[in-house]
Amino acid sequence: MKRITFFLVIFYMLTGLNNGAISAVLTHGPVVGGVDSTSARVFVRTDSSAKVTIKYGTEPQNLLKTSNEVVTGSPKDYAGIVDITGLSPNTVYYYNILVDSLPQLKPPYPQFKTFPNNGDKVVFKFAVLTDFGGLQKGPPYFYTFTSTSKEFPDFVIIGVDFDHRDVDTLTGKREMFKELYTPLGNMSDFVMNILRRSAVAHHWDDHDYGDNNGDKTYPYKERSLRVLKEFFPVYPVSDYGDWQRFTYGHTDLFMLDSRSQRDPESDLDEPDKSMLDGDNLGTVGQLNWLLNGLKGSTARWKFILTPVPFNPTCKPKDSWGAYLYEREALVNFIKQNNITGVIFISGDLHAGGIDDGSNSDFPEMVVPCANCRSCQT
Repeated sequence: MKRITFFLVIFYMLTGLNNGAISAVLTHGPVVGGVDSTSARVFVRTDSSAKVTIKYGTEPQNLLKTSNEVVTGSPKDYAGIVDITGLSPNTVYYYNILVDSLPQLKPPYPQFKTFPNNGDKVVFKFAVLTDFGGLQKGPPYFYTFTSTSKEFPDFVIIGVDFDHRDVDTLTGKREMFKELYTPLGNMSDFVMNILRRSAVAHHWDDHDYGDNNGDKTYPYKERSLRVLKEFFPVYPVSDYGDWQRFTYGHTDLFMLDSRSQRDPESDLDEPDKSMLDGDNLGTVGQLNWLLNGLKGSTARWKFILTPVPFNPTCKPKDSWGAYLYEREALVNFIKQNNITGVIFISGDLHAGGIDDGSNSDFPEMVVPCANCRSCQT
């Protein structure tokens, strides 16, 4: 972080106010998420308390519209989420960040694309990037992020294990996101080619949740959820975990949380052992949310993004293979209710694979690592 501090000092010298006061500056972000057909959420972080707005428009040379104002402060480590509303569906927007009315970015400006209206039958493309090596692991360069950007995905899912550092402290969890958002080293192409060019979504697994093979007994899960909400523009989440749902045209996507509600893997696999509702939240729990969501969905396709493999034959432990009663109940529910178009996408293996449903009951794709030594793309 010394290089960043040095650059910020120079920036202070160039932008100090006439009265000698120092202007606040953008230190991390922007990251655009929570996108639908008419709105978007933008994560920003400043170095001190500041008023932040976003100038945006459909032409990079005409950023004429202004978002509502967000004030950053120390309780959230000067992080903030700016909501932009009143957008047009299926439209590319360019934007700049204003901190205390001072523009922070220069052309080419970052961009994102809003989603089509729910139910619209559109052809689209999305990417899933999962199991990140982070800043300290792997060779200095991977082609994954550049190659992904060249595909021009309509959105990108930042899958599970966004990092592998297993941090417990509030400062450490915040620092993880800040380093992942810093365009240096292994993350430079990720920041510039993914975060500044695409709408993103994210859900966690054990290492970014906070503990290797973690489950509902992890003592700092409320802290993990707090930092996730502070440092990522998530879709609506509950007070208990980060399961999320969003819609793109005629497709519903369910992003599962396989950690905060998971019974310990070592528990005997019995009918009440749960991956999704170990805290027995019932009607407000994740399992009930998923079943009702699938049954009520009118979308042609239903993608279930599970952090760990659904295929019980490829990883019998620390995956759905250790929760076979609940897995069978989910499979039976989908089949008995004639829910069609279900596809699973998973990670965690640090390897890629595709099953046509012969072993997974439904088609499943396991996504390989984004930028670690075990699986280069």
